Amino acid sequence: MIRNIFLLVLFLCITACNEEIEKTSKEAKQSEELNPIEDPNLFIGKHKAKAMVLGVFHFDNPNLDSYKPKFSFNILENERQVELDILLSKIAEYKPTKILLEWPRIKMDSITNVRYQNYLNGSLKLNDKKNEVYQIGFKLAKRLGHNRVYCSDASADWFGVELDWNNYDEDAYLKSKGQLTKSTRYDYESFYELDDSMKSVQTLTEHLFFINRPENRLKDHQAYLTENVLGGAGDNYLGADGVARWYRRNLRIFSNAYDLTNLDREERLLLIYGAGHVWQLRQFFKDSPDFDYVEPNEYLAK
Repeated sequence: MIRNIFLLVLFLCITACNEEIEKTSKEAKQSEELNPIEDPNLFIGKHKAKAMVLGVFHFDNPNLDSYKPKFSFNILENERQVELDILLSKIAEYKPTKILLEWPRIKMDSITNVRYQNYLNGSLKLNDKKNEVYQIGFKLAKRLGHNRVYCSDASADWFGVELDWNNYDEDAYLKSKGQLTKSTRYDYESFYELDDSMKSVQTLTEHLFFINRPENRLKDHQAYLTENVLGGAGDNYLGADGVARWYRRNLRIFSNAYDLTNLDREERLLLIYGAGHVWQLRQFFKDSPDFDYVEPNEYLAK
């Protein structure tokens, strides 16, 4: 009797094991036979484009950012021009097929390309033009034999709360909402000042390598998610709307880059932008199924 019971239990265990093995085998087979919509390559064009965002500081700074530069830098000095030539040689190794510049696409593209053609034919000289659009963009494009450059920047209008901006006291408002201490607990000003100071003691390539390190770009981006985003939470959401405006501008820049990309051939985009744009643009390119992102420091380190 006991022997029969044992055999019955053994039979049931073997049957259950066989059913589990068959189930596992069936699931494995189903996973191998993916529905086409599950194929991650389905959304990739004939050629996956490459994109690089070279973060720079503004050679001819218009003082539009909250941090105002304290240390001088003159790209037109002979020593800096030698450094610039080294930088251009390094970036040229990336072999970009299109160079995208931080000037408004709608307003400036045709004007900029007239200037570029004048530069190519010798009627426009750059010995008095500090802007990185000219010093990096134009000079690199000419070196690579490009017949044009591309303006890809875009503005983003304010869509948040309307205030009397001339009389708005940010610190007083944040203090009244109990948000001042939390929003200012990180000393970003010192980080910006360190970055600013190093351009005066490093070569151009060394400094761009420094500011393009992903950890430094992340630290800069995190300011938006700490001191900037908090203001007005639970009230007018001034801070969150300001950050959204910044995202909106960068999304417009990315949309321009995407629009200018020919996915039927191998493209290698180079965007030359203020370093503050790098983290978001980098993330957009990395998340897109149509791009492989290339770190500029892969070339600056050579």
